[in-house]
Order: sequence, then structure tokens, then C-alpha cells
Amino acid sequence: MQVTDDDVHRLARILHGDLYETSFRGKSRGRFAVTRAQMKQALGVRKLHISTVERLQDHALAVGLVIVDLDDLFACVEVDVLRKYRRPPRAVFNRFFAPIDEPRHSAEFDGDGE
Repeated sequence: MQVTDDDVHRLARILHGDLYETSFRGKSRGRFAVTRAQMKQALGVRKLHISTVERLQDHALAVGLVIVDLDDLFACVEVDVLRKYRRPPRAVFNRFFAPIDEPRHSAEFDGDGE
């Protein structure tokens, strides 16, 4: 079976809009993981191609969900959750990675302390 863009978009919307909001395993909503077998079932395929996974990831991102392929399962978490992760201040980051001699394009690593 050929997996269309409509198929992956529909799945992305179900994963984010329905499954993410469904209560299971002690949580009323939130991040979850599905197995590779479950993902194939959801798409109605016997073989899951990397191109299909990449298209699904793109469509999911467009609706606010990040899908991480961990080989045996797919972790799913809202973009907004990830955007709230802490960012290291420049001084902390520079301890591990030497600065590049290029103009700075953003203030993403500015911070007030460690």
C-alpha cells in the first residue's frame, strides 16, 4: 500500500489531537511512545519506510508534535514541552564547545547565570 501525504497528515492529527489527549497509564494526557508495530498498524502497512517516517515527522511537527524514531519505538511529545527545556547560558556552553569566529545571529544562548 502506498502511504499518501493525506494518510500521514491524518495520523499526525490523530496522534496529537486524540491519542495525546487520551487518559492511559495513570496520566490524563501527555507524552507517549508507540511501538514500531503499532505505527505500522496505524498506517496500514507491513513495512515502514524511512521516507514515510520522515514525512510523518514533518506533518506532526506542523501540528505541534515531535516524533522521535528510536528504532523499536516512536516517542511523541508536544513541541511546546520541548521549547520549555532549559538552555545553557553562553558561559556554560562555551566550557564544552569553543566559540566560532562568526557573527552572532541570535541571543539564544544569552542567560543570566549558570
